[in-house]
Amino acid sequence: MKKLLLMAAIVLSSLGVKAQTEPGTFTLMPKVGLNMATLGLDKYKMKAGAVAGVEAEYRATNLIGVSAGVLYSMQGTRWSEGDYSDKYLMDYINIPILANFYVWKGLSLSVGIQPGFLVSAKNKWDEGEDGDGDIDIKDGCESFDFSIPVGASYEWNDFVLGVRYNIGVTDTFKDVDEDSDNGKNGVLAITLGYKFAL
Repeated sequence: MKKLLLMAAIVLSSLGVKAQTEPGTFTLMPKVGLNMATLGLDKYKMKAGAVAGVEAEYRATNLIGVSAGVLYSMQGTRWSEGDYSDKYLMDYINIPILANFYVWKGLSLSVGIQPGFLVSAKNKWDEGEDGDGDIDIKDGCESFDFSIPVGASYEWNDFVLGVRYNIGVTDTFKDVDEDSDNGKNGVLAITLGYKFAL
């Protein structure tokens, strides 16, 4: 039994070594995942959406990497009570630029900046028997968004499972009046990617 456990430990440790990207190398990582997004508006809750794109990383040292990417991100928020529901559907092209700190075999922590550009924005509602509808609200939204992404990821055999939270800094909606809540994007993203060496 001890020999079996020892062999298992050796195999697992060798897999962990294989998961490490060598310093001085570039990698490309397509990724897809699930967003849980909010705008921080009163009574509104997180809305599920998809995120997909690609990120490139330069591994500067064993401990530090620098990455940048392009992601299509479905964001917004939702609210419902009884037969009534209201949703903001907002899609962005986000460009995360991150410093990645490799703190343990396969495990990294990341922080950075993320400019984003609004692609589309709609408000959809359903009033039960009174009907439903939707309107384009892009003109009433800021076209540029800025967030601070923080997260963690685990790499195994070139597959990367990531969790990231984007903290919105800029307003989502344009000023209407001084009493209005202009909202800020907050997005929890869980993704799965695969790294290719370049």
